[in-house]
Amino acid sequence: MNAIQQAKATIQNLAALLRGTHQARAAFAAKRLPEVPTPRAVQLYVFSGMVHIRDADTGRPLGFRQSYLEAEQLGRDLVSGQGAA
Repeated sequence: MNAIQQAKATIQNLAALLRGTHQARAAFAAKRLPEVPTPRAVQLYVFSGMVHIRDADTGRPLGFRQSYLEAEQLGRDLVSGQGAA
């Protein structure tokens, strides 16, 4: 096998690898997690110096902050749909 044939074989292998990568990305995009619903209301709990922000309906933790004011602002942002924990 000469150098040109080896190069062609290598290029074919790379093309197959790229197709597989594209298929894997498409499969991952199809499996994306569903969006988390915006909480209707939040509750703030103070535990050992940290403020926990929880969904009032489910009790699911939404975030943690060191100060009450930061937690209160995050709670307002989450309820309005603007925040990210």
